Amino acid sequence: MSVIQEYALADRIRELVRFVDRQSIAGAEDWRAPAFAYLLTPKQCDDFDRVCDENGWLRLNCYAVMLGPGEIRHVLDARKQKDGLMCSEIDELLAKAYSPRSLIRCNPPGGSDAAPRRSEQQSVMLNTHQKLYIGGTPYYATAVLEIRVSGSRRYLAPVTCYHVTGAKKRKMLK
Repeated sequence: MSVIQEYALADRIRELVRFVDRQSIAGAEDWRAPAFAYLLTPKQCDDFDRVCDENGWLRLNCYAVMLGPGEIRHVLDARKQKDGLMCSEIDELLAKAYSPRSLIRCNPPGGSDAAPRRSEQQSVMLNTHQKLYIGGTPYYATAVLEIRVSGSRRYLAPVTCYHVTGAKKRKMLK
């Protein structure tokens, strides 16, 4: 993917985030949103195949991630409420996570014993090349994707997107 195409992808993601953020004010309906599918790069496809093989999961047969208003709304709500991020930081977070530069890794189990986080058949797209600055602190953008099955179709569905510290990034790369 060329640099121009990478910037165009980031612009489309930002446009979608801003549409969803203004939806409640403008009263726009979801079907008017600029939804699209992010197509994984050949390297990312190979990485997903490796993660599936290592975990005994069936390989994907659809290497695209659909990004629409519902997926973006979840990230906007979660990052605004939990982390106090602004819309401009969230659109940058999503643009960097869904990047052709992002690496694919298995989503490590986590959470507390009281509320363990579900991570089976989940992977992460971790951008280790481009830092995201929030409040002057450097972070790395991460999107959590889940393998879903519909008939014979095995595809990726977005779960969430968040930012991680350098220490968390190193832990994910082990």
